[in-house]
Order: sequence, then C-alpha cells, then structure tokens
Amino acid sequence: MFYSKYGKFACLIIVLIILSSIGFYTFYYKSNNEINSAGDTNEKLSGYNTVQDTSINELQIKEKVVNPVQKYYKENLEQDEINFLNRAKFSNDNDLEFSKLQTKFIKAMDVLNEKYIENIEPENPYYRNNWVKVLYIEGCYIYSVNSEYLLEKYGKYLSTDYNEWLKFILKRESVMQDGGLMVSPDMLREYIISLEKFVAQYSDFVLIGDAKDILDSYLMTYLEGIDNSPIFDKWNTRKMLPEYKASYEKFLSENKDSKYYPMVEELYNKSKANDFKWDRDFDAWLYEYHKKYFAD
Repeated sequence: MFYSKYGKFACLIIVLIILSSIGFYTFYYKSNNEINSAGDTNEKLSGYNTVQDTSINELQIKEKVVNPVQKYYKENLEQDEINFLNRAKFSNDNDLEFSKLQTKFIKAMDVLNEKYIENIEPENPYYRNNWVKVLYIEGCYIYSVNSEYLLEKYGKYLSTDYNEWLKFILKRESVMQDGGLMVSPDMLREYIISLEKFVAQYSDFVLIGDAKDILDSYLMTYLEGIDNSPIFDKWNTRKMLPEYKASYEKFLSENKDSKYYPMVEELYNKSKANDFKWDRDFDAWLYEYHKKYFAD
C-alpha cells in the first residue's frame, strides 16, 4: 500500500521532470533559432545598408561633379532670375532686362568651361532640362546656355521678336562645328534668307547687333567657305563643289528680292567665267571681293 501510494507520486514527479525538459528544450531551440534568424536578418539588412550606402556614395560622387555648377548658379545667377521674374510678372516690356540676364548666362559659360570642364558629365540628368547643357564641339564636351530652357521658362514674358530669336539660336547650334559646316550649303542659304527677314522685320530688336553679326558670318561662310568646308576642291579637281554651285543657282532663281542677291550673282558669274575652277588669279579676285563686302 505504501509502495503503491508513493510509487504513483514518484511516477508523477518523473513525468513532470520529463515535460519540463521538453519545454526547456523547445524554448531553447526556438529562442536559438530566433536569434540565428535575427542574425541572418541583420546580415541581410547590413548587406542592404551596404548597397544603400554604395548608392548614396555614388550619388554623393555625382553631386560633387555637379555641385560646382550648381554652386556657381546659386551664387551668381539664381537671384538674378528671381529678380527678373518678380519684375516680369508686372511688366509688358522685359526684353532689355532679359537680354542682360541672358548675357550673364553666356558669360557664365566662360567661367564654367575654364574652371569646371574636367568635371563635366554629359549624361548627368541635371543638364537635360536646366539653364546649362552639354554640347560636343571640336572634339570635346563644353558647357553651353540652354536656349530651350530659356524659351520655355521666359518666353511668355518676352516679345515675339525675342521668342523668334531664341528659336533661331536653337537652330544655330548645329550650323557650324569643328571649323566645318554641319548643314548643307542650301540649308545655310535658307538660314541666311530667314535671318535677313528677321533683321528687316525686327529692326528695333534689343539684340539686333548680334543678329547682324551672325548674318555676316553666315554670308561669309556661304560665299567664301571655311577651313573644313571649302567652296572649291582645291587639291583634286580644283572645281567648285556641286552642292555650292547648285545652291547659288537656287539663290539666283528664288531669292531675287534679297539684298544679298548682287553678292551671290557676282561670285557666281565670276566663277562661271572661269569655268568654275579655282586658280591663283581667282583667289586674288576673291580677296578683293572679300574686302569689298566684308572688310570693315
């Protein structure tokens, strides 16, 4: 009886010990797994943070590239833009003030191209729709005023002639590069006629002097050629290049009202009389021709 009573009690104690052991093992195993899992998670997070840190570092590097340009803008141009906009909203005559702002943008390019050209990053999004953009000219990248940005942001505050001028400036970027003509001679003829009409129509334009200077340079290029786009093939056939000859003939047939008609006619007739060939005598004549029409 004693054995039976206390035997049952001993069995109960044993069962409790076993259950306690199982509970402890389960708790220990679960806790250990959670700790390991947390460690893995931390490792993953640490790896994630490493990626993020790398991205941040890359962004910081990009910011360092752009920062000199952005810093220059904030220190030298931002307040001028704010002042112009504050004035322009209450005025219908903003061309003169805007021309001063545009001049500051143009002068800024000299500074950027002198000080920060080595840090230039052509693919950086900052240059896609901002006051400054990147152009590839004469074998290298340079900073340039973004006329499209100026037109979109300020066009509504400017006169019709200034809007037309900014549109023309956009076209002008692709006319000449690397000492050569980037458009056909006949396309240059069309630019000359368009610019001639602009100068005549907007004679009081605030930048009319700049327009006339560009027109003179286009005419000189069209009638005399430039280093990498000569009018004559001086080294082989010594003949006038067909594309120039065809364009002069088109000018004489379609642009008789142009004030530059006599200049084209004189050059064409002289070339025709010489069988469209270049020689030393023709070169001497061309020198006098230049003095007659282009020398100050």
